[in-house]
Amino acid sequence: MANRPSTSTSPRDGDDAAHAEEDRQRIRELFTELEAAFAQADAARFDAPFAADVVFTAVDGARFAGWEALHAYHRDRLSTPTDAITTWYELEHIAFPAPDVAVVALRQPIEVAGSRRANVGTWTLIKRDGSWWVSAAQNTGVATP
Repeated sequence: MANRPSTSTSPRDGDDAAHAEEDRQRIRELFTELEAAFAQADAARFDAPFAADVVFTAVDGARFAGWEALHAYHRDRLSTPTDAITTWYELEHIAFPAPDVAVVALRQPIEVAGSRRANVGTWTLIKRDGSWWVSAAQNTGVATP
């Protein structure tokens, strides 16, 4: 089909490429903040950018609907020391299918006691009042060489 649309170059209601790059930068900063919050085992800080009605699917397939359920999960997971775990996000692709919607494809390497694994994910973010919020996230564990 020659007329297949592209989500990576979606019209942004008159916004130019600089505006799209500003949004990409703010989204990268959101994930940098998630990394820092995880490193400090701070569930409240980690969950700060999640929307009230977030739907989050963890790597084990557990699904959490709503901020309170997700926060209870993260509070439990981060209540044990995380200093032996190093993780970060590698944003592979950010698309804007609508002006205030971003779809982020990412990889999340995780190092624990010298071994390494990774998750891949697809996260949907929404922009409200100038801020980006996580609306939905799906994470899948992958084998690493």
